[in-house]
Amino acid sequence: MFISLYSRKQLKRLKQNILMLGLFLVAGGIFTLVRELRMPEPHRIEFLFAAVSLIITGGIGTGVGLGFIQLKELYFSMNPTRLSFRHTFLGREHVLYWSQLSAIRVADSSIEFKLEDNRKVTLQLSTIPDERTARHIKASINLAALERNVLVNGVLARPKGAVA
Repeated sequence: MFISLYSRKQLKRLKQNILMLGLFLVAGGIFTLVRELRMPEPHRIEFLFAAVSLIITGGIGTGVGLGFIQLKELYFSMNPTRLSFRHTFLGREHVLYWSQLSAIRVADSSIEFKLEDNRKVTLQLSTIPDERTARHIKASINLAALERNVLVNGVLARPKGAVA
């Protein structure tokens, strides 16, 4: 199963919004920088720093909006051996093998995976824009964990030593 968390239409709209914000920040930064440099009084380093920060931040936003800086795809994928996901545009990809999982804690807004080495990885369901998709992912993980007899919220589907 592979689920892209944003549709093309949503991504296009998001990039347009980031582009508009980036252009606004660049324009404001340039205006502030020119105004500060043209003042006959001594330059205030705080205003110069703020103007340059606005220009840099706006430039990054404009680069993302125009496609020069690529955003990573947000997705959730699950197969019989592993599950993987990326739920933030600049975040890292998480690949978890079912054999590594010792427990799963499912809550309303997140799913926490506890690995054999006591590391914890959290999938924030609140970052998924479509609530139906988030519910589907949550249900799929629950079912798959029960099939693989992984501890879910402190409960095993088939306790050790039970006859199936």
